[in-house]
Amino acid sequence: MSEPRPGLLASPGDRNSLRSPPPERHAPNCRTGHPSTLAGFPGGKALCAGIPWFATLFGRDSLIAASQTLILDPTIARETLAILAHYQGKVDDAWREEQPGKILHELRTGEMARCNEIPHTPYYGTVDATPLWILLYCDYYTWTNDWTTLQQLWPNAIAAMEWIDRNLQETGYLRYQRRSSRGLLNQGWKDSEDCIVDRQGNLVRGPIALCEVQAYVYAAKQRLSAIARLHNRPDLAQRWQQEAQALKVRFNRDFWVEDLGFCALALDGEGKPADSIASNPGHCLSLDILTPDKALQVARRLSQPDMFSGWGIRTLSSDSPAYNPMGYHVGSVWPHDNGLIALGLRSLGLVEQAVAVALGTFDMVLRQPYQRPPELFCGYARQGDGDPVRYPVACTPQAWASGSICHLLQVLLNLTPDAPNGCLRIVQPFLPESLPLLSLKRLRVGSAVVDLEFERYGKATACRVVSKQGDLKVLIEA
Repeated sequence: MSEPRPGLLASPGDRNSLRSPPPERHAPNCRTGHPSTLAGFPGGKALCAGIPWFATLFGRDSLIAASQTLILDPTIARETLAILAHYQGKVDDAWREEQPGKILHELRTGEMARCNEIPHTPYYGTVDATPLWILLYCDYYTWTNDWTTLQQLWPNAIAAMEWIDRNLQETGYLRYQRRSSRGLLNQGWKDSEDCIVDRQGNLVRGPIALCEVQAYVYAAKQRLSAIARLHNRPDLAQRWQQEAQALKVRFNRDFWVEDLGFCALALDGEGKPADSIASNPGHCLSLDILTPDKALQVARRLSQPDMFSGWGIRTLSSDSPAYNPMGYHVGSVWPHDNGLIALGLRSLGLVEQAVAVALGTFDMVLRQPYQRPPELFCGYARQGDGDPVRYPVACTPQAWASGSICHLLQVLLNLTPDAPNGCLRIVQPFLPESLPLLSLKRLRVGSAVVDLEFERYGKATACRVVSKQGDLKVLIEA
């Protein structure tokens, strides 16, 4: 990754948030920046947002980027958790879509925010940042064994789960519907207005329950239950485990589209499936909410030519009536989306598929100016030696795009940290032919530091521990 450009730490204003995008671009409100730099904001530090449009603090995007870079620097995750906890919702405010326990979507500090012309002070219109905060909270502890931070943020974790539970009461699913007149119509990671569609290409009406958001909730309950036991709260641990299992049962019943052999993108306001073939179900694969047979069907469907362009997995099938290879969320390819899907493919043992996704992303990055991954690129099929078609106004650098490189390396090497028990498992690492040797230096797991070297021999990949400081057991499983 390149060094950050001068000016990357500029104070966030309002004009970028309110700029009128070119006609071919749907106006997004959340993109992130370069993962090597933490920018200062009121209340703490986090990754600076996407250049040039979104130079400010976000919820979902910063959390995903911090998760991607745990292998690089867990400090990013700690700072991100802390600043988002600082801004965690405290009151019910429809204008800002704030609710107690909810994690923000976007912060602005310029004149329009100060004059209350926009709700970004901060704005809370995101359905997935809150469960993603819990997931990062748990994963950070797995990498670091930082009990102090775990204790300090435990009340915030409880408040976040209480917000989730309040919003699950009506239907059993975490849903969104815009409350603010200046808020986002769609409040998942695909937040443009035309992206949540059914198989006929029709727009879906809310309240909307996205498939990946339910997977985040399921995993958050599972992982936080283990943390609850550490805090001597077996009552919460047992309740969250039971709720997670009940969610899994109804999810596989309500979201599965039998004639497509695929998971619905979402449920609409009447509980009917939005049954388009989209990338969102790929986020569910690593989180265990789908039964094994359904997970494999989703994984195999994502590898078909209408979804996999050769450069990456499209946001929407090219067979959909709503498909547009230059559409913001209806046919383009996003590196962070592909990283999350590749992680799921790897977790299912589909190594070749995961590697194909990783190599497509790597090849795309090598053809970019300064080798910086863009926010997204167009979904046209890969043709011979041609380059991927650039999205005209994509943010670059951008955090969860750049962080996807670290994420995909971890997918290839298949690292499983367990800092509380002083252990690092490396399970069947895999290097492609184009990457025969890879060294990881000063990898931090808890208080230990280890240097690892991976080398490809034939079709196998060997791992060696070059050096180690601290008490860490490294288990290598071929």
